Amino acid sequence: MSGLTKKMRVDLHAHTNASDGEHSPEELVRIARDRGVTVLGIADHDTLAGLERAVAAAGTYGDIEIIPAVEFSTDWEKREIHVLAYMVDYNDPATIALADKFREGRLGRAQKILAKLAALGVPVEFDKVAAIAGDAAIGRPHVARAMVEAGRVATVQEAFDKYLASDKPAYVEYESASPHQAVELIRAVGAVPVLAHPKDVERLVPELVQVGLVGLECYYVQYNEREQRELAALAKQYGLIATGGSDFHGLNRMGHMSALGEGNVPVETAAKLKQAKAKMIK
Repeated sequence: MSGLTKKMRVDLHAHTNASDGEHSPEELVRIARDRGVTVLGIADHDTLAGLERAVAAAGTYGDIEIIPAVEFSTDWEKREIHVLAYMVDYNDPATIALADKFREGRLGRAQKILAKLAALGVPVEFDKVAAIAGDAAIGRPHVARAMVEAGRVATVQEAFDKYLASDKPAYVEYESASPHQAVELIRAVGAVPVLAHPKDVERLVPELVQVGLVGLECYYVQYNEREQRELAALAKQYGLIATGGSDFHGLNRMGHMSALGEGNVPVETAAKLKQAKAKMIK
């Protein structure tokens, strides 16, 4: 059994083109399976749209499990903080309404970003951004791609470096919810709240624990081993589940974005999330 366990790869943080990922749900499942991932968490930004298709695709293979999730964007002290909701019921009306609420916040934010860009002398049409996003929840990557197509910047990375990153002039904070509210809302729909890529937020963790945080994303591919160990120790200190993943957005993305399945996520993590879900619905 130990030999089998070593071969198993768990990645609990990946995105499809239902939000800002490169691949369709079916393509993502295939890529994950090809890389030996046996448990895949799909957590698109503020939308559940890709989950049913991903679960169906996984069912055709029979040897890869989908952990349904969604990643919500919140504000905390002028920083964008993401909170993951695991084990979501993507057919539940209350959960769908919650995702819609956060999705509407994304739309309003995109419009404000475009207004700032116009004031900076780099106008981009909203229709172009919407066309790039398609049915996906609009995000900064879609704005960046529209900027490239309009000739305002040469690359998506340049768009972020000059305009869209959190410390740049066209950045706009979310106005939808605080991370504390997100944790409470996630628990209210019976899902498991986990703080995503929680770097430099040690002070926030105990506050979120008080309102029901269940997990901490410790084994994040972009973090080095020391950072991962420190986060795992923090999770242990507060009795949180140590989760992790690649934050995969596509094979053609740079750095950690393409590192699907390459994290050190413990095999038992998915089982712990399921146990937490079971406790919540009793």
